[in-house]
Amino acid sequence: MDRKGVLEWLFAQEASGIKFGLENTKELLERMGNPHQKFKSVHIAGTNGKGSVSAMTESVLREAGYVTGLYTSPHLVDFSERIRVCGEKISDSEFLELAEEVKHHADEMLRESKKLTFFELTTAIAFTHFARKGVEIAVVEVGMGGRLDSTNVITPEVCAITPISMEHAEFLGSTISEIAAEKAGIIKPDIPVVSSRQPDDAMKVIRSKADNLTVAGEDSKFEIISSDSNGTEIFSDALGMNLSVPLIGSYQGDNCALSALLLKELMNRGVYIPDEAFIRGMQKVRWPGRLETVSFNPRIIIDCTHTPAGAEIVASEVRRIFGKVILVFGILRDKDVKSVAEKFGSISEEAFITEPDTKRALPAEMTSKSFEPYTKVQIRSSLRDAISAAKEKAGADGTVLITGSLYMAGEAMEVLNVSENIL
Repeated sequence: MDRKGVLEWLFAQEASGIKFGLENTKELLERMGNPHQKFKSVHIAGTNGKGSVSAMTESVLREAGYVTGLYTSPHLVDFSERIRVCGEKISDSEFLELAEEVKHHADEMLRESKKLTFFELTTAIAFTHFARKGVEIAVVEVGMGGRLDSTNVITPEVCAITPISMEHAEFLGSTISEIAAEKAGIIKPDIPVVSSRQPDDAMKVIRSKADNLTVAGEDSKFEIISSDSNGTEIFSDALGMNLSVPLIGSYQGDNCALSALLLKELMNRGVYIPDEAFIRGMQKVRWPGRLETVSFNPRIIIDCTHTPAGAEIVASEVRRIFGKVILVFGILRDKDVKSVAEKFGSISEEAFITEPDTKRALPAEMTSKSFEPYTKVQIRSSLRDAISAAKEKAGADGTVLITGSLYMAGEAMEVLNVSENIL
């Protein structure tokens, strides 16, 4: 098969739905030579910020001279974004070779009534790629939950848990405590754990499972020095230095502090990281689609927030830094559109509502009803039309915010010709 055919086969496995459990992943990896045992790793779970923490951590390790792997999900534009070595996406030829090998084993397992899911297959491709490229340290982001997530076959040097909030209740549980228990499932004996500050119910669960826990902002202090349209700067007690990231939002200060704490624990386990690597790595970090300014006149910002907790934080930061915005919005049908609309509607001068390009999209007519109590609304038939109308409304001095879904963020990057900037 060519790349298109392989991706079609791989994404077709999503039709199997989400299946938790590690046995099939372990068997597939064993057939592949147990690649996950051939590199060191750090493991990052949570609801909000785990991608940013992963990107920061990998960037610093790369600046320190290590051969790094980065496994994140989902992607914005191109599947290959999920799997990187030293910042480089997996090449088409490498992907095709590994996918063919994985498909061979998947077909054999299917004959034994062991059906592999999209994420199990993708995880095997990523870990095998890392092993064959000589990765020394891989930064691995949990796909969903933690305890039974396919990535939880690794034995990391450090575990990190970013802020936890309600998400995927149908899979992870209907309370913060239940969701925290799934996230904390990545915790393993004698492995240090670092965590962001959490709701009391979540922190109680994490503390009950971790015998070596450090909480950023409590056990290890940090101070946000500045947070504006150029990025965020903090002082980290853990490192005794200032760190700057070119990512917008004061919550990126929290993410930076957690990443610094994670890297400090790695140093305690013998991984050498010079001060210069911390400074340069944080300065160079890229994490597209997270309050990312992609053009000016008007300023256009893309963000992939789609949960009520994320929307509350992002909307607050947008109001603080930019004031009211012209909104372009689309969301998936399984999301809490009313709660998200309340947050973004309150910072919108006007909202142009459309639909992400996916069968999972919530119809624009239904989305618009959730915004009508808060702002003026117009429905547009496509994201391209919505962006064009929003730019005209904003004028040269205004700000356009495109948000509501990862699908929206990725599609917007293609419409605006900024996908080549996804590094």
